[in-house]
Amino acid sequence: MIYTVTFSPALDYTMWFDRIERGGLNRAQRTVCRPGGKGINVSRVLWNLGVPSICLGFVAGFVGREIIRALEETSLSQEFIFLKEGCSRINVKVKAQAETELNASGPAIDPEAMEQLRKRIAELRKGDLLVLSGNPPAGTCTAVYAELMRIAAENQVRTVVDASGDFLKNTLEQKPYLIKPNRAELEELEGKRLSGISETAGAARRLLEYGAEHVLVSLGGQGAVLVSEEETWICSVPPGKLVDSTGAGDSMTAAFLTKKLKGCSDAESLRYAVACGSASAYSRELANVANTRQLYEQTPLPERI
Repeated sequence: MIYTVTFSPALDYTMWFDRIERGGLNRAQRTVCRPGGKGINVSRVLWNLGVPSICLGFVAGFVGREIIRALEETSLSQEFIFLKEGCSRINVKVKAQAETELNASGPAIDPEAMEQLRKRIAELRKGDLLVLSGNPPAGTCTAVYAELMRIAAENQVRTVVDASGDFLKNTLEQKPYLIKPNRAELEELEGKRLSGISETAGAARRLLEYGAEHVLVSLGGQGAVLVSEEETWICSVPPGKLVDSTGAGDSMTAAFLTKKLKGCSDAESLRYAVACGSASAYSRELANVANTRQLYEQTPLPERI
């Protein structure tokens, strides 16, 4: 079973406008409100691809209750821990001439709730996969993901990390099966701007030396780079028009895991991941089997570099 952890789930309220007039009244042409957060997005795409998972993490207040209700309505399995204080986030996504995101801060995680999560992860068993996505709320110890990975490793549970800064850096010595930084997050780890694919691939390969087994770097409209101990691949995106980039990186994670768990090669898994990420980016909804399959046929074959 795949378990996804989201420390700060949210209701994502997305509004589409033809154009935004600053300082004036703007009426949206379309709105959507749905549960969000990187781990939840991974679980939603896994479900769309026919792969079951269980959502773990923390919710609070009336927003937390709505997140749970909405997930159960879509048949996603969840075991969220309800915090005694605070309220889960409502994030606003504005789609107009450009994409603008207004993300709130999540509630603090109390020690009792954190201990409940530790105990639940200690119950995972060999063959399970633990996906840790997104950065926890401000004030959370940056070694928290590394701690959860140590607990999972006691039962030979493989782990996936999609985070940034020290939250990601501190996990490398725990030898994650996969990490999925985007270009900006990789540059943050490197402490410098990266120019060109070769320099990006080189920075990703250095993360292998620190312990990661696979590094999947999402590059937006340029596709993605995948490095492992054996080889390095790059895959370009299929043709299409960007509609909504929210969840595209999470879709790549879900698709890559879907293929790797079936025993597919790194190259095939990368190509499917790029197709799935593109399917989400080119649509107002997260990717599903049908549009991923369609774009997979149009996705260029990965090239070894």
